[in-house]
Formats: sequence, structure tokens, C-alpha cells
Amino acid sequence: MMNDKIGTKEKRQITKDWLSYFSEFGELKPMHLIRRNGAFLCGIYLQTYTSKVDYEPLFHISNLMVDSDNNAPSMSLGGITNLLNRKGARDRVRYIWHKEQFESYAERLKQQVSLLQKNTFDCEELVSYIKIARERFFDYSVYDFENIVLALFWCGKVTEAEKELESVKKIISQWSEDTWVIRHLGVEGWEQQVRQLMNMDTLKATVESQLQKYQLENFPDFQLNL
Repeated sequence: MMNDKIGTKEKRQITKDWLSYFSEFGELKPMHLIRRNGAFLCGIYLQTYTSKVDYEPLFHISNLMVDSDNNAPSMSLGGITNLLNRKGARDRVRYIWHKEQFESYAERLKQQVSLLQKNTFDCEELVSYIKIARERFFDYSVYDFENIVLALFWCGKVTEAEKELESVKKIISQWSEDTWVIRHLGVEGWEQQVRQLMNMDTLKATVESQLQKYQLENFPDFQLNL
């Protein structure tokens, strides 16, 4: 009788299968695939739940220029796109269907995420993707905003980065005082924090430390074009 639960062995096989479809990605850990593009990571996370009978594929962006917590065991996820079905609802892959059908789910995720349709992309494509993903997956986190500003700065688009920073300040100034960023930093405090990061020597050093932290030094860099 076929096992219908996702355990350690099944996670290894699921990860191997998805890596065979997205061959430019590497394994960060079981059920989490990573591709490096310059100072950013593109990730495919195959999230399991307590029932252990299925998993939910999602795509994310992680920023190597930001180290929010030196002691955090996992990286921050932004620019999230959950796999959707034909009705526009979040979809999952039941393990009993995985072997025969995972490729169709992988292809559907690829078609829903522009950054999965090419190995290398430019700064404008990355920023555009993050903005679209944020509209679909809204929350009161500033992580995606920081990623947009720092992506533009990293690519030498300083004027554009300044414009985005001013635009974001107007957005978060309208947030409730109960939100974390307003309660703990305030608009001016957040701006100051971001501006402290806008230094190429600092950013390059952080990228290198993050690559070491997550043991990504040997992952190929598919580049982020200017």
C-alpha cells in the first residue's frame, strides 16, 4: 500500500523531483529550492502542513543585502506568489498525486511567476515583479519596500531608489500606529534605517556574510542585470 503521508524520505524525493524540473535551482534544505540572482535569491518553497498529506508550492524573493537577525535560522521571504488553481484559489499538491502530476503543478507555477520564466533578469523586471506580488499578498511588512529600494540602489539607479523611498514613506505614514514599523520605528526612523543600508561597501559585505550564513557560496550566480 502506497504511503500517503509526507515524511523525511518523501520530502527528499519531492525536492529531487522539483529540482529536476527547475535545474538551475539548488537545494537550500529539503522542500526549499534556491537560485541566486546577484544580491537576491529566488526561492521555491514547498510548504507542508500538520496533516502531512499535501504540500503548497510558493515562490518568494529573499534579499541578501538585509540581515534582519543574525541569530535567525531561516531567511526572510518576500514577493510571495502562492500557486493558484484555475479558479484563482491557492492550490496544494496531494502526495498521492505527486509522482504523476508534480510537473503540471511546477509548470503552472512557472507560468504564474515571470521570474521563473528566465534564469537571468534585470532590475526593472525584479522591481515590477515585487510590486505585483505585493498587491496580491498585502501585509503591513516593509520588507518588500526595502527590497525595491535596495534593488534599485544596488543596480546604480540612485534617483529611482530615492523616488521609491519617498513614495513608500507616504504609504506607511498612513498605516495604523498598531503596525510594527510605526510603533517601533516611525516613518523617519524607518527611513533612517534604510538610508544606513544604502552604502555599496556595507551592502557587499552583508551579501557575503549572508552567503556564508546560509552556505550558498557554491551556488552559481545567475546575475541581476542593470
